Amino acid sequence: MSLRKKIILFFTAAVVIGLSVLYFSAHFFILTHFKALEDAQAKENMQRILHALTTFEEHLVSRSLDYSAWDDTYQYALKPNKMYEKNNLLNQTFFTNEFNVLLILNNEQKILFKKAIRLEEEREAVVSKSLLEKLATDPLLSRISKQDSFSGIIRLQEGPMLLVSQPILKSDLTGPRAGTMIVGHYLDKQLVDELRDDTLLPVELADLKRTVLPKEVESDDSSTIIWMDTQKTDEYSAYAALPDLHGNPAAILHIKADRHLYNQGRKSVFYLLLLIVAAALLLLKGALSFINRMVFRRLNRLMKNMIAIQQHNDLSARIRVRGKDEISLLELEFNTMVDSLENYRRHIMNLAYKDSLTHLPNRTFFYSEVSMLLDNLKGMKRMGAMLFIDLDGFKDVNDSYGHDQGDLLLQKTAVRIKGVIREQDIVSRLGGDEFIVFLFDLRSEEEAACIANRICQLVAQPVHLNEGQAVVSASIGISLFPQDGQHPDELITKADQAMYEAKRKGKNQLHVFKKKAHHL
Repeated sequence: MSLRKKIILFFTAAVVIGLSVLYFSAHFFILTHFKALEDAQAKENMQRILHALTTFEEHLVSRSLDYSAWDDTYQYALKPNKMYEKNNLLNQTFFTNEFNVLLILNNEQKILFKKAIRLEEEREAVVSKSLLEKLATDPLLSRISKQDSFSGIIRLQEGPMLLVSQPILKSDLTGPRAGTMIVGHYLDKQLVDELRDDTLLPVELADLKRTVLPKEVESDDSSTIIWMDTQKTDEYSAYAALPDLHGNPAAILHIKADRHLYNQGRKSVFYLLLLIVAAALLLLKGALSFINRMVFRRLNRLMKNMIAIQQHNDLSARIRVRGKDEISLLELEFNTMVDSLENYRRHIMNLAYKDSLTHLPNRTFFYSEVSMLLDNLKGMKRMGAMLFIDLDGFKDVNDSYGHDQGDLLLQKTAVRIKGVIREQDIVSRLGGDEFIVFLFDLRSEEEAACIANRICQLVAQPVHLNEGQAVVSASIGISLFPQDGQHPDELITKADQAMYEAKRKGKNQLHVFKKKAHHL
């Protein structure tokens, strides 16, 4: 079975199994996620309502403090008088500050003033008997006497009440304490309507006796507990148990809303089933197309490139590496192998075209390169020059120090010549102590003479050998392109003749073909 068929069979099986697992997992996790979102949204809405209730409680605390920390109230607690009641404890005071009830007690916990108002009916009412009984018998009385101020919910026969207790102090909040002011606001329909208007949420008071409380509400005696009821598929309910001053549930806030998120999740799972079937077909087709493009097509291209390199014996050709995957690494390794082969062939070529002693191009390579450079100069209509260099006194060095030191002298001389010529020029060792240089693209004859003169000067400097110091010089003959010849042989021959003329004139100098020698 081919690799292509194996991949197709394996991928088909993997897609079928994977999509099946995906569907059943999504069916579970998506609905769980939507339910969690629904719960979070409901609890967040209930938190908004609780925040609004806390804001109202803070408002009640602030308004009661305005009256409890006041010199007039302070004097009244010490010495009650009707004038204070007539001027300050009017019905309008209750309406403005949203007080359902207001009590003033002295330090002996004796009630000096009491009054109740039905805010929704805008009329006076009788102060709650259950509130008065709690003040007389309940631990609330000891809490009033021991604490400076507090607020919270208490359970009364008339319903839960938000109660605030403030010590009566002077306007500058100094004492001693003259008594206690107690204000209250029923947690009734009017307050719930205000919460509904403030939060734009359908909040209502639930029946405390008929509501089944979770275990955490019964065990927790201080914090407000929020819980959910999601037994129905079309709507959910969120509850918040408000504890009283003793930590017992005093009231239940309730939100009821449609389960849009959960039902949307059920629809999403159904549509997901349809999408998975369609996606499976598209995925299979797309995956096979991807594998064909990313694997098989690239392998075919790699094989064709290998065959082309083999047929044309072109080690300079490279395969274009794309991406950073395993096939790219294979292409890269193949290019590395071709690099090694090319370097090895270049090494062989160097052995064939370079002088083994000085590592300069040999005569064969020099002739080939100069021929191409001359063709370029013909097209450019520019000047070139051939320098024929012969070392003066080299035989004496060989005789005095030996051939090893003579070879070292030739190597160092080659380095000096390469240091003088330009990047576009080429130098070669013809053999023995003879060197040949071709200067490419010159502006004038004087430029060639200048370079030759610098070579003479540098070669004439002492050379440090392993067994002493040697001094040689250079006789240089110069022929010019195009006037002295059009081919390498012509230029070398005439440069050689000019070199002998330089030696005849006394060595350590240069001579331009058909020109007089220029002494250093």
